[in-house]
Amino acid sequence: MHLPLSLLPAYAELVGPVRGVESPAMLERLQSQLEAGDLDLANVFVTLSPNGKEITNAIRLVRIGQDEAFLTPWRGREGYGTREDIGRLLTEARARARELGVRELGTRVHDSQMTPEYRGGLLDAGFELVTRRIEYKTPLAQMFAEDRSNFVWRTMAETGESLVLDLLRDASIDSPDAVDTSVGPSAIENTLGEPYAGLDPRAVQVGYLEGEPVAILFCLATPEDGWSTITFIGIVPSHRKRGLGLQVHRHGIATLRALGGSTYHDGTSEANEAMQRLFAKQGCIEYARMEEWRAAPTA
Repeated sequence: MHLPLSLLPAYAELVGPVRGVESPAMLERLQSQLEAGDLDLANVFVTLSPNGKEITNAIRLVRIGQDEAFLTPWRGREGYGTREDIGRLLTEARARARELGVRELGTRVHDSQMTPEYRGGLLDAGFELVTRRIEYKTPLAQMFAEDRSNFVWRTMAETGESLVLDLLRDASIDSPDAVDTSVGPSAIENTLGEPYAGLDPRAVQVGYLEGEPVAILFCLATPEDGWSTITFIGIVPSHRKRGLGLQVHRHGIATLRALGGSTYHDGTSEANEAMQRLFAKQGCIEYARMEEWRAAPTA
């Protein structure tokens, strides 16, 4: 079932502590999101206790980009969270995604959160394990930013969307962290998670070497809480294995600082050894391993 407005405080009580936020502060945050239109209660799925006053299980559908969405990890009270409960919430979320025209639906679950019941519920709801990921979280002040670089950088506002889409496609070739560019220009918004027009132009940048565009960066930061990430970093196949990745990443770190970020949060597939080596060189701190699951809501 969808989350009733009357049980918003109960939902805040369930999810707040997991996120390290006290229930009153979480309730205030949710109410603000609701007023701003950033939270739709039809996208929050819950099960209730027998008396109907407590939320026992919850999952939330969050839109990103034009036609993609993700599910927040399942949250449940002790003694609940059966395979049937979790599977039912996931199935309801998939049905809602279909209503919204979502093309791709995914979720990431930390190893510490995965239980046999959770895994069974994912399988029952038609999700498939795509990859395992390594997540990093590091203060930007501890990381290296660029000093000398052979690159000349231009924003998408300067280069145009067409070139960025071509580079995104080429840089995704043979990459474990590839972006699906078959959807055309919406791949850019999907990678950013929101429209480029509402962001600082530096959010998408193209790197040139000797006048040729060969690298691409998608950078996001929220100065309000200091969070920042590079949602995609890529080099075209013809210029790989030349030691350029470190220069590109360090420019990304410099950009995140300029955008007001203070904490770098990023990750990569366990299969992407090149990115793992780069994160190690940059002093990134591993904080979690997780599984990435995906379902096609239109199936």
